[in-house]
Amino acid sequence: MRIQFVGGVDTVTGTQHIVECGGVRVLRDCGLYQGHRKEAREINSRLPFDPSRLDSVVLSHAHIDHCGNLPSLARAGFRGPIHATTATAALCGVMLRDSAHIQEQDAAYLNQKTSRKDEEPIVPLYTLRDAEAAIALFRGYRYGEPVDLGAGLQATFRDAGHILGAALTVFTERKDGAEKRAGFAVDLGRDDLPLIRDPEPMEGLDALVLESTYGDRLHGEAGAAEDQLHAVVERTLRRGGKVMIPSFALERTQEVIFHLASLVQAGRLSNIRVYVDSPMATAISGLFEKYAEYLDDEYRNLNHRFGSVMYPEWVRYIASVEESKAVTACPDSCIIIAASGMCEHGRILHHLKHGIENPKNAVVMVGYQASYTLGRRLLNGEKKVRIFGDWFEPKAEVASLDAFSAHADRNELVEYVRQTRPRRIFLVHGEPDQREALAAALREMTKARVELPKPGDTAEI
Repeated sequence: MRIQFVGGVDTVTGTQHIVECGGVRVLRDCGLYQGHRKEAREINSRLPFDPSRLDSVVLSHAHIDHCGNLPSLARAGFRGPIHATTATAALCGVMLRDSAHIQEQDAAYLNQKTSRKDEEPIVPLYTLRDAEAAIALFRGYRYGEPVDLGAGLQATFRDAGHILGAALTVFTERKDGAEKRAGFAVDLGRDDLPLIRDPEPMEGLDALVLESTYGDRLHGEAGAAEDQLHAVVERTLRRGGKVMIPSFALERTQEVIFHLASLVQAGRLSNIRVYVDSPMATAISGLFEKYAEYLDDEYRNLNHRFGSVMYPEWVRYIASVEESKAVTACPDSCIIIAASGMCEHGRILHHLKHGIENPKNAVVMVGYQASYTLGRRLLNGEKKVRIFGDWFEPKAEVASLDAFSAHADRNELVEYVRQTRPRRIFLVHGEPDQREALAAALREMTKARVELPKPGDTAEI
């Protein structure tokens, strides 16, 4: 068995690895590289492998940096199966269609500009038709169900504890009565997250491919997220303001709703009104209800007491632009959860435009804010920010809740290695400083060989 480290090796986006055994080639994840438009387009438009030589894809989860370039794979002629958990397959139906819509919109916008310069028209990276072709290739499995990949190679999904349906993967090669086992933990979740069960250990590994996103960083305790959210919501509503929560549509929105439901059930919040202003989040919340068997006992118990965690009477899912505008214009106190999570696009920008200068309001960050984003500028306390071309002076409270993260931090990654005890460790999915810091920490506590592959490197297991 050989592993080739293709994408998302020394960065945190665009994850792609190839596992080869007995002539069978399997792509593990086909992520979209996300960054500045020109750079991202150059990287994503050239698949760094021959699609015709792939036999299948094994997909970890539905985040775009792991699944988002599957339509390009289909566009290039790939027609093999895409193996994933049943929940991931369903979520990818939403995520890939939305991604295709964005690709088409971006191309149309750029063509409006280039048409005036007599330049070549921009072709979308992929289209809705390509996304539908990829979606048709999905095959769904449960955790623990073996997937036969051919040539004595088998994959088994384990719970990653990251998002709904996210899977760690154990690749097992059986040959001449012997076994080799390579495990992939990219992305790895955290213990004690709401909704999601804890990550499962992978045992007896000859090799572990491990993420290093937070290789030198610590999060707040996962259990503190609810108290952090309660504190900022209570003080904002008490002063008659709106709580504006920029949130990713997948997982983080549902996590916030779960915490609010838990607070209401415990009597810590009352008379609240919550608006979920994201069509994608609306669709995904429905899938959380449908695939509740993937979720933990805490969710099921609350669901039993509440009737529905995702659809309580005080949560309203906004569909039309007109409804969204009405929520923006309404002066009453409420909680608004809207995309995008980094305040770069989406309906949250309209709410911020009309609410950022009101000192009664609060902007609550529940996710990572990249350095170039509006969310980061708000966190940095900049005196003026630009929204839709106009300048605004932020007067609303800006709060960052550090207990919200679906990625394991440095200590949790080290502990996972302690549990799994692999013979070799390959660190990927991390910026160089984070990979190197985690490598140093692991070398102090394990006898395993810790390696930092470069893009294109191949390792024999």
